[in-house]
Amino acid sequence: MDLTDVLRQMTQQSMDGYGLTDMTVGTVTSTSPLAVKIREGMADIPQPALRLTAAVIEKKIPVLEHLHTTKGFRHAHNLPDLSHAHSGEEGETGPALDGSYETEDGLRQDAFDSDKRLLKNEIVCYEDGKPLPVKDGYIILNRALEAGDKVLLLRVMRGQQFIILSRIFEKEA
Repeated sequence: MDLTDVLRQMTQQSMDGYGLTDMTVGTVTSTSPLAVKIREGMADIPQPALRLTAAVIEKKIPVLEHLHTTKGFRHAHNLPDLSHAHSGEEGETGPALDGSYETEDGLRQDAFDSDKRLLKNEIVCYEDGKPLPVKDGYIILNRALEAGDKVLLLRVMRGQQFIILSRIFEKEA
């Protein structure tokens, strides 16, 4: 082992000792203020030391009943060669209608409402095959952290800060 290898090994051991970054799993113990526990017997990580990513911040969209309006053209038909006659015991009447008749005036632009109003309970978004929750008129795309959530943390600055990267979901067997 030469001097370069010895220096490289010492540098690596020093960096490992600092623990600049490390991934770990924690459990949310409180949301107000936010706190996360990573090991039993160790104090919770307090809110000032936690940084949140977009993956763990609540996102929601309003659910509104709505009706679609369709723009289009309505049109009329020309009905040629109409005739109308009656037959009875006393004979037959002559044709009452004769010729060609239009049902309405040509094409006209129009807008009309669709047949069906889309109701709040019919609007459903799915994630992983399950419907997303609806609360107070909002579809919750990404819920806020809750006590008991398992989270993936990235330890930085020798454990002075932790970045909450994501919630961890365990598949049910």
